[in-house]
Amino acid sequence: MIQFLRKIAFKIVRPESFLGRVADKILTKEIFMYLVFGVATTVVNFAVFYLCNRAFEAAGWNGVLGNLFVSRGWVKAAELFSTKGSEYLDSTLIAWVAGVLFAFFTNKLFVFESKSWAPCVAVREFTGFVGARLFSLMVELLCMFLFVTILNMNELLSKIIVGVIVVVLNYVFSKLLIFRKKKEEPEAKAEQ
Repeated sequence: MIQFLRKIAFKIVRPESFLGRVADKILTKEIFMYLVFGVATTVVNFAVFYLCNRAFEAAGWNGVLGNLFVSRGWVKAAELFSTKGSEYLDSTLIAWVAGVLFAFFTNKLFVFESKSWAPCVAVREFTGFVGARLFSLMVELLCMFLFVTILNMNELLSKIIVGVIVVVLNYVFSKLLIFRKKKEEPEAKAEQ
């Protein structure tokens, strides 16, 4: 599939042109697989978010933060969630867990092709993956709070906008920090 896309791209632009060089860098198997599994991860994340959010709304759940603020008597903080509740933040967190588990295994096996299941490798990759995803979760929760509670945007529209930001962050972290390939030894390069 990627070869087909490359052929089309290079029929439209010359490979040596600026756009051709950009296409050459972007149209790789790794990025294509990241996009495929990124879409699949996004579907998992959105489906779990939607189902949890609807279930919480149907049950009359106001969310952990909303309930915490009310129980503590933090009136000003509780007022932030008085009309919407905070169940969308709970749904975001549950969807994040489902998405991270799905994404770790697909990224490890199919995108970055890290085949080692040796405990030291797998644990390092998983903890790095979860750590990077925790950062992007904080970005996601903060943006969801900003868009939904402060700016009064639709929850699903907010989730889509935030999803784009998070996908870019996650790729950069995965590529540069987690599943990085070890550099070849200088002797191995010289032999090639």
